[in-house]
Amino acid sequence: MPAQPCRKVFCVAFVLALAGGCSTPEAPVVVAPMPVVTPPSKPTELTAEAAAALQAAEQSVIEARVRRALWTTAVEELNKARAAAKVFDSVATLTHAREAATLCDLSIKQLAAPPVKW
Repeated sequence: MPAQPCRKVFCVAFVLALAGGCSTPEAPVVVAPMPVVTPPSKPTELTAEAAAALQAAEQSVIEARVRRALWTTAVEELNKARAAAKVFDSVATLTHAREAATLCDLSIKQLAAPPVKW
């Protein structure tokens, strides 16, 4: 039976040696600074092309209204272009303004077409 106490001492010594051997002296830790990521800034103005397209769309809507050929979809597109211009979204402003101008041109050209005969 004397083997039992010896075995316990050996196991305890082994665990302590193992645990002691795992620790290493602390080396200085170099921490790299995190790059500062700034969110993309919001635009503060429309591009010149978008502003010109919006102005042209407004003139087209006025012209179609005067000729009594204004389509409601053209007005809706102009309103979308104006809303996009308020938040300085040049791409959306340009897209909706061009669509409004195109619809106004089509509505004016429709006036020149002969009426349909049944």
